[in-house]
Amino acid sequence: MLHIAPRAFTAAVASEAQLDISIVPGVPSCVDELAAQAQDSHRFLRAGWFCRGEPATISTLLARRHDGSAILALPLRVFGPPVFGARALAGSYWPFRTAALGDSFALGDMLALLDDTVAQAAMGPLLRLGPVYESDRLAMVLVDAARLKGWGVLCRTMGQSFIQNLDSPESGVIWPSKSRRRKIRRLHARLEELGPVTLRIVRGADWSRRVFRDLAHIEANSWVGTRTDRSGAKFLNPEMLGHWKRAVVDPVLADMLAATILYVGDRPAAFSLDLTTGTLQYGIASSYDEAFAAYSPGQIVNVHAIDEGVARGVRQIDWGAGDNGYKRKIGAAPGPAIHDYLIVRDPALAATLRPKWEGVSLPESIAFLAGLTASAVAAAVIFS
Repeated sequence: MLHIAPRAFTAAVASEAQLDISIVPGVPSCVDELAAQAQDSHRFLRAGWFCRGEPATISTLLARRHDGSAILALPLRVFGPPVFGARALAGSYWPFRTAALGDSFALGDMLALLDDTVAQAAMGPLLRLGPVYESDRLAMVLVDAARLKGWGVLCRTMGQSFIQNLDSPESGVIWPSKSRRRKIRRLHARLEELGPVTLRIVRGADWSRRVFRDLAHIEANSWVGTRTDRSGAKFLNPEMLGHWKRAVVDPVLADMLAATILYVGDRPAAFSLDLTTGTLQYGIASSYDEAFAAYSPGQIVNVHAIDEGVARGVRQIDWGAGDNGYKRKIGAAPGPAIHDYLIVRDPALAATLRPKWEGVSLPESIAFLAGLTASAVAAAVIFS
């Protein structure tokens, strides 16, 4: 059997790739071009998606063929204490963090990128990619290339996605079931005893300051607003609110994003935030005012959002992770695992960080900072 040493294989593959690599401030328009060429699941990864309320802090690692065509654009932000020089892919935590690649981008291109000093400066000594699906193309090619180069690849599992396939209206198959729809109608009727019930779907040009205020009002009176530190909130967290506001400036993203909002009288009571791209709909978030908990307003808005999606051609819903009992009950099946990767150039530093990053007992920020503190000596070699 022919044996090829990993280093020899790396050199052979990388030698085929000839790229022009640069770092540009902000997020260039070619990100939109790459997203437009991507499969449905990644078409939302447009320039407006990556700002996350911090556009001034983002720079993009850009790779082009010699004919000028862009094949990779990675918008990057600072990750952790600035002194360490670590970077992370920018963008929203939900539904995942990744970037669209050109169709021709392959392992050899990524190996050439990782060899390039400009790219290394952009990515820093540590690069976070995630949360991202294990089947994601960027994640797979980056992880494979990093391992071939002998870099450390740290991976922790963040959860399990759940996917639900839907039938077209013409099929005659009704979802949810007739009994569940009857239940929804009863809940709706009970809610109307408190006042007029209105269901509104916001997308496209309908996004406004008032809409964002209504969504924040619901969150403030939900369990997220009353029983957490609000860091995971979509609209009470100023950073995430900035992300959504910037995203809907792009008319393409504004039409992909939809908020289904239920009002009782003039009071916003529940919402479902979804992202539709082609025949795929991502369930990003849902919340309800706990004053209306007895009426299950979340169920009402979710069914309404799905009905609207099916009418627009949606045939699959990605529910993300969490609450798998409920998701299985409504017909969803396990999809790809969700991983959070840390790519580390120095093997010694990677070995030190591994138990901190991959352990499940520490929160994310504490794990990262504790690992860097414990590895200050090893880090000094590559941070200098």
